[in-house]
Amino acid sequence: MILTLTLNPALDISGIVPSLIPNEKSYVSDEKRYPGGNGINSARIAHRLGSEVLASGFLGGPNGIEIDQLLTHEKMPHHFVSIEGQTRMNVTISLAKSHEQTRLSFPGPFIHKKEINNLLYFLQRSKPSLVLIGGSLPPSIGPATLKKIIKTFNEKDVPTFLDVPGKILKECISAHPILVKPNLSEFQEMLGKKIFKKNEVIKAARKFSQFVPLQCISSVEGGALLIGKDFAFFGQIPKVKVHSSVGAGDSMVGAMAHVFMKEFQKINSKSAEKMLRTGLAASCATLVNKGLTMGSRASIKSFSPLIEMERID
Repeated sequence: MILTLTLNPALDISGIVPSLIPNEKSYVSDEKRYPGGNGINSARIAHRLGSEVLASGFLGGPNGIEIDQLLTHEKMPHHFVSIEGQTRMNVTISLAKSHEQTRLSFPGPFIHKKEINNLLYFLQRSKPSLVLIGGSLPPSIGPATLKKIIKTFNEKDVPTFLDVPGKILKECISAHPILVKPNLSEFQEMLGKKIFKKNEVIKAARKFSQFVPLQCISSVEGGALLIGKDFAFFGQIPKVKVHSSVGAGDSMVGAMAHVFMKEFQKINSKSAEKMLRTGLAASCATLVNKGLTMGSRASIKSFSPLIEMERID
C-alpha cells in the first residue's frame, strides 16, 4: 500500500472568466470542485494507475467534509484525522481564450498538538509499503514534524517520497527520504546558488546522494532529471497545448510512486528510466486538461511512448 500524507489539504475550486479587470466584478463559469493538496493529487493518480493507496492527513470544517465526500465519490480510500480548524480553500481562475491562470492559495488552519499526536499515533500503527508526503505545511507545523514522521518509517524499513516546498525540503533531506522532487528553483534554494544546465544540476545533486538515493528535478532545460548515485536520466514531454499546470507535478510524483512499487522498490537504471517516463507521461496527461482535471489512466498510457528519454553518463 502507498500511504500519502497531506498535512495541509485544500478544497480546490476552479472556474473560467472572459477577463480579469481590477476593481471590476468577473462572472465565473464552469465551476469545478476537487479534493486538493499535493499528496491527495498524487494519491489520485497512483490509484488511477492501479496502486493500492490510502490518503491521509488533516481535515476539518465544511471544506473538510466536502473533501471527504469527493474522495468517497471517487472511490479513493482515505483516513484523515479530524481537526477543530477549517481546511483551507484554493481558487484557480482561468482566462477563457489564453488559458492563463490566476491561483489563490491560502495558508491553512492551526493544528493543535493533540491533533498532531492523533495523526502520529495513526501513522505509528499503519503498515504501508511506501509513504508519500506532499504539499505545504499549515502554520502550526514545522519541518521537525516531517523529519519525525520520515524517521518513524525509516525505523520500519518503509521508504518515503518527499514533495514539499524548497525551504522545507532543505531542512528535511537529512532525515533520509528515498526520493525528493524539487523543481529547479527549489533545488537552487537547497543548494544555495543558481545553476541551470543539466550537467551542472547532476553534479550538484551528487552532493545530496548521501542523504537521498533518488532526486527528481523538474523544469531543467525544458524537461526533468531523475538522478541516482550511478545514473541520471533526462526526459521531455512532446509538444502539447497546455491548458492547466495545476497538479502536473503531483501527477508526476504519484505515477513514479506507482512504478516504484510495481518494480518492487528496486533502485536501478531500468526502474529509474521507467519511473521518469511514466511520471512525465502523467504530468503531460494533466497539462492537457482544462481547470483542475487530472490525467486519466488511458491518457497517461498514450503519452508514455511519446516521452523523449536520454541517459546521461
